[in-house]
Amino acid sequence: MKKKLIYILTFVAGLGFTACEDALDTEDLSTDNLDYLCSNPTDARKMIDHVYSYFCEDSYTSRMSTNWMQNTDVEIGWIDTENAEKGDRRSVWGLNMIEFSDIQTCWDNTLKAIDFANQCIVGIEAADMYKSGNKDMKQLHGEAYCLRAYWYWLFCNFWADVPFATTPTTKDDMHNDPRTDKNIIYTHLIKDLIKVYPEMQTAKDVSVERMNKDFALGMIMRLAMFRAGYSMQADGTMKLCDKTSEEYQVTYTDINGNSVTATTPADYYQLAINFGKVLEAQTSHTLDTNFKAIFDNEINGCNPGDGDVLFEMGFTPNSGGDIGWCHGLSVDGGSRGAGKTYTNLTPYYACSFDKDDQRRDVTCTNYKYITDDTQAAQDGEGIQPAKWCRMDLSVTNVASKGTGINWPVMRYADALLLMSEAYFQIGDMANAKTYLKKIRERAFTNSANKTAKVDTYVDGLTTADFMKAIRNERAWEFGGENIRKFDLIRWNYYSDAIVDLIEWTLKVAKNYNQLDDDLLQDKTLPIVDMGIAPRLYYSYTAGKVVFENDYNTYIDRSISPYKEATTLSDDVIKAAGVGASIPGTYYVTLTDKFISEEKQADGTSFTPKKFGLSEKVAASFFGLTSEYVNGKTFNFKPAELRAKVTPYVFPIPKTRIASSGGVLSNDGYAIRNK
Repeated sequence: MKKKLIYILTFVAGLGFTACEDALDTEDLSTDNLDYLCSNPTDARKMIDHVYSYFCEDSYTSRMSTNWMQNTDVEIGWIDTENAEKGDRRSVWGLNMIEFSDIQTCWDNTLKAIDFANQCIVGIEAADMYKSGNKDMKQLHGEAYCLRAYWYWLFCNFWADVPFATTPTTKDDMHNDPRTDKNIIYTHLIKDLIKVYPEMQTAKDVSVERMNKDFALGMIMRLAMFRAGYSMQADGTMKLCDKTSEEYQVTYTDINGNSVTATTPADYYQLAINFGKVLEAQTSHTLDTNFKAIFDNEINGCNPGDGDVLFEMGFTPNSGGDIGWCHGLSVDGGSRGAGKTYTNLTPYYACSFDKDDQRRDVTCTNYKYITDDTQAAQDGEGIQPAKWCRMDLSVTNVASKGTGINWPVMRYADALLLMSEAYFQIGDMANAKTYLKKIRERAFTNSANKTAKVDTYVDGLTTADFMKAIRNERAWEFGGENIRKFDLIRWNYYSDAIVDLIEWTLKVAKNYNQLDDDLLQDKTLPIVDMGIAPRLYYSYTAGKVVFENDYNTYIDRSISPYKEATTLSDDVIKAAGVGASIPGTYYVTLTDKFISEEKQADGTSFTPKKFGLSEKVAASFFGLTSEYVNGKTFNFKPAELRAKVTPYVFPIPKTRIASSGGVLSNDGYAIRNK
């Protein structure tokens, strides 16, 4: 495996800085004589690495790539009503963004990263070595464009229409720019990447830890799909772009040598397909049959340049990266530090997997580590994003924060699924199915029923259910990689996804708690095996949680030994000692967690018992679901909620609005807290 590229440390050492924070002070770097600062590959690399260094900041590692990507039907941070009203990450999870300092930091750092990318572009294009065709300078030039494109893509997904600039800030032009239609921005970025990808080197040549030709092509595809998709408008509605003027058009030469102009959503789907074909033709990526290997590679190194990753953020231990600290399988403490995930996965999602799908047990698990060799089971609120675990680090002298675990920004599987989706959108079902099969082929490579899970399943899909299959496949493939939120936005399926989750939760809870249609408990109602586990049962052996059933296996709790099963606390496990066995049968609740008994105004129980969805279900989607019964239990109205727009757009920081002199505002965009 290739050694990780330590571009952050290289840049810091090269300029004499002592910490990542110092490197991020753009005031220390002159914007004059950019052609001199970027005159050769060594110096230009230092400039480019400064843009990469913004990925080392909390604004990216523990905000924009991780802890701000909830709440969806896949990734979630469970909160109560009180937390939904706080101005911190919890209000973000509840879709009730109240301004706090992190929002301004992320806004500012995004603009700084973009501005410095603009400086690099101007400097490199003015350099003689670039003009003479030096391949390293051309690669760096492409990286600068890719970095700008990626940061703008993030910017638009968090703040919708944003200020857009393609030249550096100077004393004569401070870029006090107004919001620009995100579809103009996407169009411009697509043109940029089409222009520069031919001069870039492949991931196999320069590593997946550098933005490369493969990623540039993948990013063209991604931007085209967002350009073709829905987005939040200034009037607070979700719409497709119907503008046709030149700034909304991309003219390109397709893979057959024809000049093509993209204007409509269908045109942009075709553009995505075209550059997907270029990606296939000009690179050599394959899908590793071992799904877990992708993430194991990221924990202790990086992925190969011809594997399942187009680009991943490269970090080094004790220097950068918060995967394993605030995201990934939780570890309370031990020889490799501690980290608690702020992102969990929903029971709805975990239970949606086919039991033969190798992705399920790589992605989801219901235990954490208390310390080395000592686990503890987690309930339905604690389903872990298990692709990364700091216990798998090969080093032991690592700080809790700054694990050095890499983060996948775009995988080849993403490009293949975008191809499938784009082909479907233009009505080519044959090719849409071919690309979907490529993904499922890997997912079920070890299944005895592989033909049924791949060929039979995909061949049986119709135009009526294919888009649902795409939504499901992207969930199963990318769970915990935190791209679901942005997918739901471009599909205009965010509100529907939330309602789907709540409806499923209510359906399961009604069955296993024997509730009638009025949510009154009736012990004479039969319990139906839905292929979903209301509880997970386990034994505790040699410090390990050994589950007796999985997410899709129902166990009748009225029979022994399950009716005698109890819970097992962390304190009991700690008292037993590292690696101990604790006799007995234990359980954690999986779906029961999200149903609660309603109370009358005087605090007494209804007779017979009446139930409803728990406060946490409602509060976790507070921006969409803001009605309660008796202040606690959610009064669920699915049709009304499906018709509402999910308020995902962040407010622009008030200080930045004030300093714009009226150029910027938080008017519109369904922003709840202006």
